[in-house]
Formats: sequence, structure tokens, C-alpha cells
Amino acid sequence: MEYKIVKLESQTALAIRDICSFAELSSKFGEIYSEIGAYLKANSLKANGYPFGIYHSFSPEKVDLEAGIAVEGNPAGSGRINATHTYSGKAANTTFTGPYEKLSEAWVEFAKLVDADNHKLVGPCFEVYVTDPEEEPDSAKWITELYTPVE
Repeated sequence: MEYKIVKLESQTALAIRDICSFAELSSKFGEIYSEIGAYLKANSLKANGYPFGIYHSFSPEKVDLEAGIAVEGNPAGSGRINATHTYSGKAANTTFTGPYEKLSEAWVEFAKLVDADNHKLVGPCFEVYVTDPEEEPDSAKWITELYTPVE
């Protein structure tokens, strides 16, 4: 695995922050993206990028996550759907191809590389889900970008 340092520009997004266990993660993401997707459709809003997931804290018992979608315009959000902005700044980045079940292994390897180069972390790590599992059923082909904000 290799990584690079990239500069990210902020985008307007709609997101939901929630807490679940590691075992509930997949279903929680599905619930959140369904809710945001319904809101986009009901309000004639368009996505402006791929879905993302931010990990504010992570343990097997408790995952504090924020899942969202970058959107066009400046929507206000509603209920637990919040208008927000994606991360802007420098980040270490790598791309993982494979099933979501293997992401934790990819994160461990990625973190070791970033740590070995003495990068100082400056924010929560996040993922960008490039492949839509509904469009590509073969999980071995799913592409996920991993990001760690660094100084």
C-alpha cells in the first residue's frame, strides 16, 4: 500500500452524526444514506460527489460516526440531517479496493505508513465511497478512498 499527501477543498454536504457499535456499522450507514437520499429526492437536491463517512471516535463497542453526501447548492438540512462542509486542508490519502469488511485491515496498514513518516494528525479520519454497491455487486471491485487529515 502506498499513500500520498493531497490538498482537499471543502464542499457543502448533508450529514447525520450517530453512534453505534462496530457490529452495527454497516446497517447504520445504510440507514443514514437512505434517510439523506430520501431528503435529496423530496427537496430536488443533487449530489455533488461520493458518499463519505467520518470517524470521530472508534472502538468495537462504540463508533461515533458522521455519514453524508456532498451536495449542490446550500441546503439547510432538516431534523437530524445537518448542513455541513467537508474537510478542507492537507490529508494523507490512499485507495483501497475490496469489500468493506476488509477496510479495518486497510486502515491499520495505512495508519502504520502515515505514522512511520511522522505526520501529525489534525482531525478525524474519513472514507469516501467511490463505488456504489447497488451498481457494482462484486465487492472485490469496490473502491474506497481513505483520508487522514495531517498538519
